[in-house]
Amino acid sequence: GVSLAAAPRDIDVYADLATAARLHERLQPFATDQPRHDRSGLYSSQLSHYRIGESTVELVGGFEVRTARALYRTEVDLILAPAAQRVTLRDTALSVMPLAHELVFNLLRERPDRYLAIAAMIRREPERHMPLLDELLKRNEWSAELVGRLAELLDRPLLSRPWREHRGGEA
Repeated sequence: GVSLAAAPRDIDVYADLATAARLHERLQPFATDQPRHDRSGLYSSQLSHYRIGESTVELVGGFEVRTARALYRTEVDLILAPAAQRVTLRDTALSVMPLAHELVFNLLRERPDRYLAIAAMIRREPERHMPLLDELLKRNEWSAELVGRLAELLDRPLLSRPWREHRGGEA
């Protein structure tokens, strides 16, 4: 439901490492390469690529984003998949990444063209999105500055209080 300035170039499928290996086996007839560990810039993951019909698909296993201000590890099976929204596209039901993930991911990669629109959507239904965002904050490493920026974007000034108390007031 978030408008984008440009259409995505491909379809990203996020998975935990074990699940990515099973998915690769199933997608092998469509594979354009073999899974390989990729560390480029902020990102680390096991990547593989597929061509399915007119679509390019990128399978991203064990995805992590590391910056000077944060370390964010995706936990798909345990955390993200249960919170995923189901959408129907051409008679096929798909799970899409939760907006809480999209917000932190795009904030970490400094994409205001994306995170501003995502934050606006989250502000419309905070009760739907904030529990997952709180869980992502607890399960990963964030600077006080970054959590403060999230609080500002979401108009939730107290967002950082439990996070700071949980970490003993560290910045």
